[in-house]
Amino acid sequence: MKMKKSIKVSALFLVITVFTSCATLTVVKIPTPEPTIKNVETESDKNSNFIKANEWMVQSFNDAKSVIQFKDKEAGIVKGKYLMKAGVVSTSPYTASIPSFYSIITIRVKDSIARIEVNAPSGMYSSTAFGVEYGFTKEMFLTKANALVNEFEVYMKKKSSNDNW
Repeated sequence: MKMKKSIKVSALFLVITVFTSCATLTVVKIPTPEPTIKNVETESDKNSNFIKANEWMVQSFNDAKSVIQFKDKEAGIVKGKYLMKAGVVSTSPYTASIPSFYSIITIRVKDSIARIEVNAPSGMYSSTAFGVEYGFTKEMFLTKANALVNEFEVYMKKKSSNDNW
């Protein structure tokens, strides 16, 4: 009885291994979409808009891999690298690693206006294996970028203690 159970478990393991290793992984390269851009009208001066833009980035960049890379107060520019989708490093020879996808976010501010631009990551692709989708698609980018732009707009329109001091 124990021998039959051992053979059944071994056979099941063999079947699963064969099906897993023979699975086809279809990879479809996706052209990089246009950046998501929005101008946000504010009631603040350039200095206050710059401070609010920095504050928004600090609050939104809540991952150690998302960083502010450049800022120039005189020019009114804040630029950062934002983690759109975290990757996975595989240590198994049977599964592939999945890369992380980053966007460059550029914010420009002036008196009474701020502009946000979210650039799509390069190397976007879609692949499926066993009915599970991997990669980063145009739809995923647009969903995430539009959410970021909307959060930025709400934050920039808020009154700030920096507006009147």
